[in-house]
Amino acid sequence: MKKLLIAPLAVAALALTGLVPSASGAATVKSDDMSTVASTAQCKSLTALSTVHVRKSASTRSTSLRLWYKGTKGCDIKGVDGGSYKNTCGIDSYHYWRKVNYRGTVGYVPNVCVKYS
Repeated sequence: MKKLLIAPLAVAALALTGLVPSASGAATVKSDDMSTVASTAQCKSLTALSTVHVRKSASTRSTSLRLWYKGTKGCDIKGVDGGSYKNTCGIDSYHYWRKVNYRGTVGYVPNVCVKYS
């Protein structure tokens, strides 16, 4: 009886995450999500040096999507040149950012606030 209840829940969970069961029984990924999946598969682990905002674009004026807490890990996607920031993570002024995936949120953090782990 429990197995009958688990299967529909598993299919629903896969559908919510963008993975959809195919006729062969293997999960497939929607093409829109391929770049995110590729980035996650090649994840270079980063650790936050302090609690920072994960922003929508590489600018301190950009919307904060969430907080990335000090000491926790995320995935590096790529480095980008962006808006300058001042007095951030012990650096007077700089302008380089990291595009990251932190717990499913893709956004930008100041380069000086993370390190490879």
